[in-house]
Amino acid sequence: MSEAAAGSGQAAQALGPGLPTPPWVLSTLTLAFGEGLVGETGYGITAAQCTSEHEKAEAKRRGSSLLYGELLPDGVSKALSAGRLGDSLPSSSVPAEGCCATVLELGMGSGKVAMQTFLQCQQVSRVLGVELVPSRYAVGAEALKRLASCGGPYRDVSPPAPPGGQSAGGVACVEEMWSRRRLEFRCADFFSLGLDLVNDADIIFFAVHIPCKLFPQLAELLSKAKEGCRLFTYHSLQNIWWSDVPCPFRQCDDNVPESDTFATSWSPQGFRFYVYVCDRTQKVPEIQSGVRNESYSEWEAVLDSASQSYYYLNQETEESQWEVPHFAGCWRVEWSAEHQAYFFWHVPTGHSQWEPPKCLADLGWTLTV
Repeated sequence: MSEAAAGSGQAAQALGPGLPTPPWVLSTLTLAFGEGLVGETGYGITAAQCTSEHEKAEAKRRGSSLLYGELLPDGVSKALSAGRLGDSLPSSSVPAEGCCATVLELGMGSGKVAMQTFLQCQQVSRVLGVELVPSRYAVGAEALKRLASCGGPYRDVSPPAPPGGQSAGGVACVEEMWSRRRLEFRCADFFSLGLDLVNDADIIFFAVHIPCKLFPQLAELLSKAKEGCRLFTYHSLQNIWWSDVPCPFRQCDDNVPESDTFATSWSPQGFRFYVYVCDRTQKVPEIQSGVRNESYSEWEAVLDSASQSYYYLNQETEESQWEVPHFAGCWRVEWSAEHQAYFFWHVPTGHSQWEPPKCLADLGWTLTV
């Protein structure tokens, strides 16, 4: 390890999983979301418990999970700091009325991260949060209404609600009256609304787990990011860039150490996220995963204490099974009757091979299984 890398790692450890959030930001978030709902920890937080049976059934149909957690306020403050996302914003000395930065939060959940960013970063002219699950979007939409009705500098500029009382088309928006800065929440699929705007975004929060079948489409859309855009993501791009399109991102130096973690509701002591900057001046792209990624797996082997045997947990669907999975990532296990042996098939490209890819070898598949 180089001296520079070692120094960066020590700095990340010293920094810890969070930075202090301004008290006025915390009090405003509490005013909007309610007492006790800002900084919730554990797996039973409000936005994790609000989903309906219909939403659960719909998630199962899509092959996705409603498992949910949030960045804690101090984790967000660290994410917005210099050396991470903050370097993509104009200097704090720039007057707010001259700001022009845009922030996207894709998979915003209740919208706390989007609102904190709007409050804390006066250089940002627009924050757009997009959430697919209606009940979670509704938590954020109600918070925007309370923010606008508290007698402060914000007013509700949402489209008129149609009969039934819901926001028009799942849209809620507040505006800071003196600067015209806007915070907008939308209930939509971010592959339809949000990712189409990456070429205008200065910061993208993508702290959400998505099914691996969507990785190729995600890579195609992220490849259009504008120069200097910073991306905060749950996934390592090295693992999910399943595309031949060159990846324009490189990891930010301060985020390279594994010790650079961020406080979350499920892991207040810190969870690993990845921070990237769009930098097309790289002579050789740092991220070179390719379409046939052999490493990524949605499966986790878990030891059952009662039987002392392993079962397999699918982290995308939350389903579990005793049988060794016959698929991982975009790879499938197939039986060759002609050769009386298993072979391994990469579904998107049609490539097949006898040697198991790492994602399936890690689950126990070999040439002789």
